[in-house]
Amino acid sequence: MADINIAAVLRAGIFSPNHIASDAAILYAVVAELRRRGCQVNVYSEDEFCKATIDEDVVIAMCRSTKAVDKMQHLEDSGRIVVNSGYGIENCIRMIMVRLLTQAGMPLPGSFVVDTDVDVRKMLQNAGFGSCWVKKGDAPTHHLEDIALCRHPDEAQEILHEFFFRHISKAVVSRYVEGEKIRCYGVASSGWFHSFIPFKSDGVDLHIQDSSESLQARVKEICMKAANLLNVDIFGCDIVLDKHDVCHLVNFDDWPSFAPIRKEASRAIAKAVLSRARKATKNQRI
Repeated sequence: MADINIAAVLRAGIFSPNHIASDAAILYAVVAELRRRGCQVNVYSEDEFCKATIDEDVVIAMCRSTKAVDKMQHLEDSGRIVVNSGYGIENCIRMIMVRLLTQAGMPLPGSFVVDTDVDVRKMLQNAGFGSCWVKKGDAPTHHLEDIALCRHPDEAQEILHEFFFRHISKAVVSRYVEGEKIRCYGVASSGWFHSFIPFKSDGVDLHIQDSSESLQARVKEICMKAANLLNVDIFGCDIVLDKHDVCHLVNFDDWPSFAPIRKEASRAIAKAVLSRARKATKNQRI
């Protein structure tokens, strides 16, 4: 595979609030795995990627800026292998993601896409919302303040006003679900999947497959279906298991940092990228 040329694009720091080092670390780990397998890999910053002429056959990218995603989509349309798909990254903008997953009947907690310049308190009260999440809906997250847990509709309204004055036009308001949080990571094209319950009472992460094979199967099915619906190959997501043993998909990320399992994940990602490259070479040389 020494003739495979790959462009690897780092995520711009503005899109990695509190995770700049971790996001860079997973990409560099994947780059190391690909180079170990004989690939030529060139690393770009998001800004360099936007300005450069990309001649590489394969692009692996953690980009989120509009300009970078547009370029990824153009490269994908021209026949390049692009992971994650630029179209998939665009689908992860929350207002788009909620619409797509809701239409497909995915088990999201009750969620609304709202304008930030309107009064939504009565709508939330009528929907029976108590505590809820208010999240930036019209673009990727830039700041920790783009996501807020609110205790009641009045507090949610205050956060929406703040969003409006920060020039955020749309927000997603989601019902808060109390229960056990399950963190999940996956590579959809290969079926590789890892999930665990962080921060149990004894302080030790619990691999849920060790406690319930049926729960593991349910969680994996939900996450993989969401990834395929959104056209995102490398993903992370959060599931909340409520007191009625019902799973709720509360968060989905394109290419997270994989911090707890970076070594294992980097190998799985590299393997998936090379698998796509091999398939592309069956009928024509890359």
